[in-house]
This record gives sequence, structure tokens and C-alpha cells, in this order.
Amino acid sequence: MTRSASTGWVAALDHPGFGVALRAVTCVLVLIFFQVGYYWGYQLHHGPGVFNAELALDRWLPLVPEFIVFYMLGYVFVLVPCLAVHRRHDFYAATVAFCLILAIGFLLFRYVPVHMQKPLATGAEWFSRWTRFQQAVDTPYNNFPSLHVALNVFAYGLLTWQAGRLSRWWLPVPILIVLSTLLVKQHLVLDVLAGFALAGLGMVAFRWLQARPPRQVIAAFVVCFSGLLLLLATHLERLSHTWRKISRFVSAGGAAAEVVAAGLAVLLVFGWLAGRQRARSRDGAVAGSRHASGQGAKSPR
Repeated sequence: MTRSASTGWVAALDHPGFGVALRAVTCVLVLIFFQVGYYWGYQLHHGPGVFNAELALDRWLPLVPEFIVFYMLGYVFVLVPCLAVHRRHDFYAATVAFCLILAIGFLLFRYVPVHMQKPLATGAEWFSRWTRFQQAVDTPYNNFPSLHVALNVFAYGLLTWQAGRLSRWWLPVPILIVLSTLLVKQHLVLDVLAGFALAGLGMVAFRWLQARPPRQVIAAFVVCFSGLLLLLATHLERLSHTWRKISRFVSAGGAAAEVVAAGLAVLLVFGWLAGRQRARSRDGAVAGSRHASGQGAKSPR
């Protein structure tokens, strides 16, 4: 009876009807988690941080406002786990690993505060206006590790795992996003290195979860998803706050917002094509294996 019931709820969560809606809701819940966790990470910090992580290289690197386009594109590229991971089992594993990266980042924000003195963009063109907007909405804390690096490198790791050699065409995207964190003076070099380490930990967690039986992965996802729902229920005001921030973001960026929107559209198409290609390859391999097994069964000894 228990086994039948377990099989029933596993099958229900694997039904295609959950697809797009589940992924869209997950995106919204993760966004709320990010905002609440980001605030929780710095709300007790006053004055300079505990650690001085600035290096000579940080002082040497210039402020390049034009790189804000790639920095903002990083807010889109992190959607790879929701948009481009084809199989539901892998989506569950990727979501849990994604939330694990965020949780570790928030804990480090809270207990390993690193203060960064950010030179402000002063130009009048929209690159500088958008950079100033980003600098204004961010805190001088919450720098170590760089979640912008961690989440985008993790996203590219998933893309590489799923699309294989096809993902090489997308390699400039995470490279430019990582460079942008330094060139719009949002992070220090050590923040970036810690972001790479956290992304690696996320990929290890993803691959470990992916190798687990479906029921275990779904159970982990349900626990994670339930926690996100509880967080939303206790922070409903964040929904309106999020919408206001998006409106300000578009107003500050002007034409640049269209660049990010175009990047999202391309990413959606790429994720869909990569998923279809991988599914066809997997189905072809399975069919070939069955054909070979059939021939082996019929061959005389």
C-alpha cells in the first residue's frame, strides 16, 4: 500500500501538466528567497566590515559603466536551471542545488561581512545611469562570495552538462558576466574567486542529487519548495516591492532593458532546442541499445 501510494505521488509530480507553471512559480519563489535572504544577510551590519578583502588588483581595475549590460544580463542567465534543464528529475535536482548556493551565500553575508567602498558612476549616458541605479539598490556589504558569479557559473555548468559542445557558443556570456562584477565595481577579486568555489559546490550537489532515485530527489524538491512557499507566505509585501524594483530597473536602464529582454528570448529558444536535441540523442541511444540487445538475443550460440 505504501509503495503504491508513493508511486502515485511520484507519477503525479512527473505529469507533463506541471511543466511550465511549476517552473514559472519556482522562479518567482526563488526571487523572493533572494530578496529576503539578501536583506537578512546585511541588516545587522553597521560601519566597516570585519574583513578587508581588497587587493591591489581591485584598486587597479577601472570602473567601466558599459559592462553594466553584461551585469544585468546575469539576472537573466541565472534562469537556465528553470528554462533550459529539460528532464523534470534534473530540474528538481538543479533547483535544490540552486537554493543551496543561495543559502550558503546568505549565511556568509551574515557572519562574514565584507565591506566594499564602491566608486560611483557619474556620467549622464544610460550606461552610467544604470550603473548608478545598481549601486544605489545594493548594499556595500553582501559581497563575499559573489552570488552573481556563483549562480551564473553554476547556470553555465548546467548548460554545459545538458548541451555538451553546443554550450561552447555561450561561453562568452558567463565570462563577460564575471568580468562585469569587477568592472562595474560591484565585487572584489576574492568575492569572484569565492563565487567560483560556491558554483563548483553547487554542481557537486546537483550531480549527487541527480544520481539519487526519483523519489528521493522529488522529496528534496518538495521540502525546498515548501520552504520557499512558507517564506512567501510570511513576506507577501515582497511581491509589491519586487514589482517596484523591476519598474525602476526598466526606467533606469532605458534601451538597455531591451538588450536583457532579447537575451532572455534567445536563452528560451536555445534552452528549448538544446533540450530537444538531448532528448532525441537519448532516445536514439536507447533505441540503438534495444536493437542491439534484440540482435544479440536472436544470434545463435
